[in-house]
Amino acid sequence: MTQIRPVVGLPTLTWLRAFEAAARTASFTAAAAELNLTSGAISYQIRALEAHLGFALFERLPRGVKLTPMGVAYLPPVRKAFEELADSTVGLFGGSERVQITVHAPVSLAALWLAPKLPAFSILNPSIDVRLSSVIWDNAILDEATDLEIRYGAGQWHGYRSEHLLNQNIMAVCSPTLLRTAGAGADPAALRSRQPIHIMGYENHWLKVRQALELNTVAPSMGPTVDTTIAALELAAAGAGVALAHRIFLAAYFSTGRLVSACPEVFADDNSYFVITPERPQRIRREVQLFRDWLIATASE
Repeated sequence: MTQIRPVVGLPTLTWLRAFEAAARTASFTAAAAELNLTSGAISYQIRALEAHLGFALFERLPRGVKLTPMGVAYLPPVRKAFEELADSTVGLFGGSERVQITVHAPVSLAALWLAPKLPAFSILNPSIDVRLSSVIWDNAILDEATDLEIRYGAGQWHGYRSEHLLNQNIMAVCSPTLLRTAGAGADPAALRSRQPIHIMGYENHWLKVRQALELNTVAPSMGPTVDTTIAALELAAAGAGVALAHRIFLAAYFSTGRLVSACPEVFADDNSYFVITPERPQRIRREVQLFRDWLIATASE
């Protein structure tokens, strides 16, 4: 019978928990609050770990602490080990505690597409709470508290892994009243070009539409400008002009009759929505992986 040898060189688990919490929060005080210990206890456990390893893991600063190069190198395998142990425990014995993931998404995508679909995820994963945060402009640096972000663009963001989520055609929409007015006494093509509702950050959409409809000879007129697709669609529904939006945002407006298609053409979009995560050495948490897999599967439908 093969004898299983003991693990050699493994520090005490409580020391490792103190190290991981202090490294993640950059504070012995915050780590102590999280682990329900005193700051002195955290400091003692960190010193014991450093003595065991023979290396300093933290620089003690006037305010907080900072990982040394050895601490930076040690953190990813420690976090990975904790995550794998947690996953194995839940997989074998089940888990009763609720977990939370934080997701950032463009405000219109979050409100008009993702939010209505989240109840389906909750039914499949009742122990996972999703904290959905809407953003208008992408942050240059993803917040450490954010587990996953959806971004719109070409798919290239330095320092991040991106996975294609969905690509949608662009549609021109307006209120039924505006469309009837255009059909009765105006050239619909001229109407579409002269009453545009602009969305900051998406200025190229109207350029693409004008080129596709061969309206470059018609001088474009100024129209209202907003910073979200939701605001543009609400303006269009109120009769203020013609808005451009991705098809997935229009189902509720079409079903209630507040908006109609302003023209039969649809327009291809060179950009897409992507799921992005930081290029971290540690493995993604199990609950985040479940949400990402569900999100991509939902988009593919």
